[in-house]
Order: sequence, then structure tokens, then C-alpha cells
Amino acid sequence: MLAAWWLAIAAVTVGALRRPGRRGVTTSHGADARACAGARVLLVRPCTGDAASTRAAMATRPHVGADVQLRWVGVVAETADPAWPLVQHTAAALRDAGTDAHALVSHARGPNRKAEQIDAAVRRFGGDVDAIVVVDADVDLGSFALEAVLASLLVDPGVGVSWSAPVEVHAHTRGDRRSRAILGGSLHAFVLLRALDPGLLVGKLFAIRPATLAAIGGAASLRLHLGEDFELSRRVREQGLRVVCCDAVATSLVSDRAYATVLDRYTRWLAVVRAQRPARMISYPLLLAAVPLLLALAVACAPAQPWIAATAILATLLLRRAITWLAAARAGLPRAIALHEALAGDVLLLHAWLRALRGAPIAWAGQRLRLGRDGRLQP
Repeated sequence: MLAAWWLAIAAVTVGALRRPGRRGVTTSHGADARACAGARVLLVRPCTGDAASTRAAMATRPHVGADVQLRWVGVVAETADPAWPLVQHTAAALRDAGTDAHALVSHARGPNRKAEQIDAAVRRFGGDVDAIVVVDADVDLGSFALEAVLASLLVDPGVGVSWSAPVEVHAHTRGDRRSRAILGGSLHAFVLLRALDPGLLVGKLFAIRPATLAAIGGAASLRLHLGEDFELSRRVREQGLRVVCCDAVATSLVSDRAYATVLDRYTRWLAVVRAQRPARMISYPLLLAAVPLLLALAVACAPAQPWIAATAILATLLLRRAITWLAAARAGLPRAIALHEALAGDVLLLHAWLRALRGAPIAWAGQRLRLGRDGRLQP
């Protein structure tokens, strides 16, 4: 059993190494700028709060070629949001630098305010654009070329939405380190998971055509979904279009999070998986976060078969180390996540999986909500 389980995890790891360009992954290359020449692009940054990481990310200017006609819109749900002065300041700074930039209040009521913020920006400023790019407020745009996520969308009519896999770089707190280990050193790292799941879409940074967004009901129709990106992907694929991931990663500057905050975040993610893609739930304890369980099984076998157990433990640790190296290479991290941090990240993911499995209430945006079987939020 130990050998079969180990081989299954190894096989999934090999599957995650598919070359970009297969199973819904596209590479960015020198032709991206030519593909985007003359494109009219609406860049939407939904924003809330004034955390230091948000201020740092919002200060980064969009990296885009001179041939792209960019319109930047920062959106908050209400003027009382601490992010409102930040959005106004950022829009003014961008206008001074020559960018068509605007600050907008959506008056969103939720529960998914992000979906309503996107809808407000598109309705107000998206009537004459070729593509809409949505970027969360904690993403560093200065290190990301927008053409990377736009090229396949603008060139291939069969592409419905293009996205970028997020990674995190800061490790100020225990919560930060656990999340960074998951997103940059595990099989759950989206830079690896994107090759295993061709329908995957993570809404940290994505691009979509206005016509496609309208065809699926508009962003406002996603306001009752916690996993608006999951639902967006499902609807886009129902239209017969593909969901693709570009090779460039979206670097999140989020930091200074408590462990409980990070645990809540991954519980929300797995609650969405349970509600909207339930068949995927079993992959977490069996494959994506299985190493701690495999190690525990090997230790349990040690009294009866010590040499087999020792070999299994060593082989499992080597495999887990290989996963951290591969994820770091794909994520562009300067060095791999430490093995003990990677294992701790797996443990957090398993804890979140158990919480999601038992249907624990979801803590989100100051609300306590439950997720229905259709993926819709309930009070």
C-alpha cells in the first residue's frame, strides 16, 4: 500500500510537469506584444481595506506596451471603505503619468462584493474595450506584463478566459509562511495544478472579452457565489470556450496574516471545491496534501516492518522535496520552500479540508455564511 500510494503521488507530480501549452496552459513569448497591438483594455482593480500590502501593490504601475490603449479603474464598495482614499490617490497618480484612470464606488451589497465591483466598472467604463483584465488589489503589477494574459485571448477566438497562477513572496508571519508554502511549494501550487486541471481558473488575475462576460450573465450574476472564479470557468466552458493559463505568474504582496486568517482562507477555497466540484475533494488527502498522511502510515508500520517503513519515509521525504523544487522553478521563486515549511503547509491544507468537509460556517468579509450545494452563499 505504501508503494502504491507513493507511486500515485509521483505520477501526479510528473503530470504536473506537462510543458506549458498543453491542457489549457499557454506560454508568453515575444509575439505577445504584437498580438496586443492596438487593443483597448479595461483594467479593473477591486479594492477593500488599507493593509500595507494593498498600499504597496496599488502603487505599482501596470506594465503594458505603448501600443495598448489602457483604461484603469479602481473600485471600492462604499466611500466608507478605508481603501477609497487609496484608490483616489492611485487614480490621480496614474492620470498624472498619462494613463486613463478612474476611481469608482460600486455601492455593492454582496455577499460577493468583488463580483459587483467588477460589474460596476464594466458597465461604467467597458463599453468600447476589446478585453477586460481583473486584478486583485494585492497583486504586484509592476512585475507582470499584461500582454502575457491578453495575447491568447485576443488571438484565439476559442479562448474564453485567460488567467495567471498566483504566488506569494512574503513570509513575515506563520500564516504567511504556510500560505507561501502551499502556493509555491506543493502540488496545490497553481503553477503545478494548472497542468492537472484544464478547467481551473483562479481569479487573482484574469482576462475576458466583454462579449463573453455578457454571454454568461455578467459579473453581477456571480454575486451569490463565493467561488465566482469557479462559476465563471464553468459558464465559460458551457459556452464551448476554453479556459487557459498564461505562463507568467501573478505575484501577490499580501503579508502579516494570522494563522487563523490563512486557515479560514483555505477553508473557503475547499468549501467552494466541495460545493462546486465535489469529485475533486478526495484528491486533497489522497494526492495534493497526502505526504503527512503517508508519513504517518509509514511510521505506524515501523514496529512490524522497520526497514520497509524507513525506506518509505526516506522516499516520501525525497519526493516531497522534489515537489518543492519543481513548484519553485515554475513559480520563479529564488529558492525552494524549506521541507519543514512545506510539510506544515500540507498539514494546514488537511485541516482546512476537514473543516470544509464538515460544513463549518464560512468567515468572509466580516460575515458568517454557509455554502449551499449549488455553490451559492446562504446567510
